[in-house]
Amino acid sequence: MQNFWIKGLPLKRLQDIDLKLLRVFRAIIDAGGIAGAQATLNCSQSTLSTQLADLEKRLGFRVCHRGRGGFSLTEEGKKLADAMGDLFSAADQFQNAIATISGEMRGVLRIGIMDSMLSNSVWPLPQVLGRFSERAQDTYVDLSLVSPITMETLLLDGQRDAVIGPFSVKRAGLEYIPLFQERSSLYAEKHHPLALVRNIGFEELRDYALIVTPGDLQRFPFIRQKKKGSTEAEGEQVYSSATVDQTETHAVLIKSGRYVGFLPDFYGSTVEGLAALHTKAELRYHSPIYLAYRKNSNLNIILRAFIKRAVEQKLLDGPQLRSGAVAPLST
Repeated sequence: MQNFWIKGLPLKRLQDIDLKLLRVFRAIIDAGGIAGAQATLNCSQSTLSTQLADLEKRLGFRVCHRGRGGFSLTEEGKKLADAMGDLFSAADQFQNAIATISGEMRGVLRIGIMDSMLSNSVWPLPQVLGRFSERAQDTYVDLSLVSPITMETLLLDGQRDAVIGPFSVKRAGLEYIPLFQERSSLYAEKHHPLALVRNIGFEELRDYALIVTPGDLQRFPFIRQKKKGSTEAEGEQVYSSATVDQTETHAVLIKSGRYVGFLPDFYGSTVEGLAALHTKAELRYHSPIYLAYRKNSNLNIILRAFIKRAVEQKLLDGPQLRSGAVAPLST
């Protein structure tokens, strides 16, 4: 029988390998072992062990170590895990193509979103997903929290169909639909020394522990990540003391009482014990939020339906809109 190769692994004809077994293997990896995957897959440990053994027999190599020593991937298993991402992505795209041909909304929609969107009452994502699901009841929705710095890469690599997040610079190969803009301010725990200071600028920040995101480092040229061994800021620089890539991890550090950091006002105002600091205009900013997807691609019927529901969603009136925490974003 002719063999194929995937990233250095000899593999029998693809149709000879059960895709379901590969998805079981993926679920076991994500759960950290067979025991953890039992609840996810609703299968007994013995059934999953049998399925793994069957997969290894079909593949012709061992994919993982399991037993008293714990669960770990073999070198071949690691290579297979890397290759499965491309395989599943292609399978989902094929399924969505069939849905487009048949006109039936049966397929997969893979969405990546920034965190804290549940706190946004002006552009309610749950309502968008609810209307989409009414139209596409047989569509499997894969919704993930994604770091903004990886969103565009996931789109271009075909790992996400659409993402919602802050994009100050648009990349070639992607389409961007404006949704709204969110205002961010500097926050601290309400008993933090800076909570009593007015007109805070970069100078005042030099004496306190500052949290930054990769976006903050791009947005503010005077902020630098603290180098190992450095103890004080030098010259005109403000040095950060912690780095995060999600809003909730940001808020956790701020609530510790030591750190200050930037949060979207629609989120920061809802976290008990935090206070928006009185800062100069240079320490306040707006982030444009877009729905992005791959340009010049043949949009399948499922993705088109989701984009349509997103475009139809208007900004809802309320305290967040009236305060400017969330505002319209023009094209």
